[in-house]
Amino acid sequence: MQKNLTITLLSAALLHTILAEAAEHFEVGHDKPHKTISSALTTMKDGDTCIISAGVYRECVAIQQNNVTLRGQGLVVITGCDEAGEMHSCVINGKHGLMKSIDGPIYDVFHGQHYLMLARFPNKTCSMTSNEDWAFANIDEKGNVMFCEKHLTTPTDLKDGYYVGLHSKGNKLSSWYSLTLPIVGVSDDGSIHVDRKNASSGYMGKYGQGNGLGYVIGAKAALDAPGEWYSDSKQVWVIPPTSGADAYELRTRLYGAVITGNGVRLENIRFKAAAGRVEGNDVSFLKCAFEYISPFQHNPNDHPKNQKDQSMVSCWGAPDNGTAGVFVQGDGFVAEDCRFAKSWWCGMMLRGNRARIENCLFENVNWMAKRCAGLFSWGDDNVVRHCTLRNLGGAGIEGGNAAWVGQYAKRNIWEYNYIEDVCKLIVDQGFFYVNHQKGDSPTAESIWRYNVGKTAQGPKKGNWSRCVAAYYIDNSSSGYHIHNNIAINAINPMKHNDTQDGTKASQDIWYYNNTFYKCGNAAFGCFGDSKKRDADLNLVNNLAVSCSEEALAGKHLVKTHVNNQAVNDESVLVAPQSMDFTPQGKNLMSGAPVLGQTMPYVGAVDPDIGMWRYGADELKLPAQ
Repeated sequence: MQKNLTITLLSAALLHTILAEAAEHFEVGHDKPHKTISSALTTMKDGDTCIISAGVYRECVAIQQNNVTLRGQGLVVITGCDEAGEMHSCVINGKHGLMKSIDGPIYDVFHGQHYLMLARFPNKTCSMTSNEDWAFANIDEKGNVMFCEKHLTTPTDLKDGYYVGLHSKGNKLSSWYSLTLPIVGVSDDGSIHVDRKNASSGYMGKYGQGNGLGYVIGAKAALDAPGEWYSDSKQVWVIPPTSGADAYELRTRLYGAVITGNGVRLENIRFKAAAGRVEGNDVSFLKCAFEYISPFQHNPNDHPKNQKDQSMVSCWGAPDNGTAGVFVQGDGFVAEDCRFAKSWWCGMMLRGNRARIENCLFENVNWMAKRCAGLFSWGDDNVVRHCTLRNLGGAGIEGGNAAWVGQYAKRNIWEYNYIEDVCKLIVDQGFFYVNHQKGDSPTAESIWRYNVGKTAQGPKKGNWSRCVAAYYIDNSSSGYHIHNNIAINAINPMKHNDTQDGTKASQDIWYYNNTFYKCGNAAFGCFGDSKKRDADLNLVNNLAVSCSEEALAGKHLVKTHVNNQAVNDESVLVAPQSMDFTPQGKNLMSGAPVLGQTMPYVGAVDPDIGMWRYGADELKLPAQ
């Protein structure tokens, strides 16, 4: 047996050596044998390496080979855009514009390096992750919309556009009633008629009515401001921006890379207006950047599971429409030292297992105001470590949803991350969010530790129910150990919904040794038919400083509530205003045992070690 094993190992080593010696190096560049990456890929074999010289490559690369490396030297950009070329002067809606005949859909338009806005009413003046430009609107049971602050006083043909809004079942705005609806016409009174049957992502019927916030996008009649554009797939019109005479680029491709091979490695490549799709296993992105990844798209309600006046299609990021900026189906995926920024929907969706996302930045994500996260980690055994997620329309990281998408993360570890300014367009999410639907689903056995989150307050405009949370475990989810985390300025430091009872109640949930600073009330609720409070929810050694009196409350639902302390004296911490949450009060130097482990302190930080490094080291990331 030993002899056979030795022979097998020698054979494997010999095969590896033969393959390495047979591997070739290819060069791509304007003065190289291959002018495009796709040209090199047509002749590359398994194990080969492609060196890409600095330049802009207007193509979608399809990588089917195994164990190949594509390495950029200098500033290498793969873009979904083509040069617009000569644009012809025209008059559009009474304003000077430019136009060009095209053949096919246009997803984005750029003027030099500047992103231009699809024609919109009201016009954009604020950050995309802000609803400050949105007017108050009303929507009735027939799907008619009236802008209340500044309605359309003159009937306008908007039937080529979409209404995007957030509405309410009752008196309060709700993330559940986020709607994207095709417009079919406008009445004499200025009300907008929409196609309710083809809503994407949200409720209609008896839901999603009443006062709300919203805007019109993608309608030719709304093309009226400098830096806006419109296309009907036959022509594209632009009202020139006020600055410069840069050339125009038109995004004609959703994807910059589609990877079906295994063991593929991409290094030092920047993707502009180009999504990524990974179906192969053991694929790695190293020092890559994706910007303007997911464009505005309407995806109608065409899923049989969502026919009851509700469509979650665009919410969950179908890979064939580019809704997810980077979609990963394969196992063993790695993203290290990467940047993912500027997306109408999510930054990345992980549906494969055994992924490692480390030292990456996700920012300015979810402009569409959907129930969406900067990073979806739905696969099993994934690790998200030392990442920064900031300026997000929805949640920071989401761990899946058992009922609607049929997948939730098991045995995930999310650690040493920094999450800032989340839920800026919607509420009912937080820094982290999970949803299993019932407690008798297999427990997640996941760990969230040594993370720092700052500011989870929700949108500024509108009468929202304030339910944004730092750590949100929804609908009887089970199997989470949440420890040594710091939450700052969150409406709810913790939120837990136990919607089932008995065997379906939440199980094995531990919050221990966390620090909450300037947070509001803990939101623990039991919504099952029984009056039992049988969720296995445990709070030990948590510290609330300058928080609401209810920040560590919820004893009626909590199974274990031991050695949690709330103080208003900030001197118990070294320097919280400078993000040093090391305890220095004597009463914080004696923690209760947790899960058989002795904890010699209260709160998140071990006084003998001090604050840890959290978030991404941005010096290692591709420059902006």
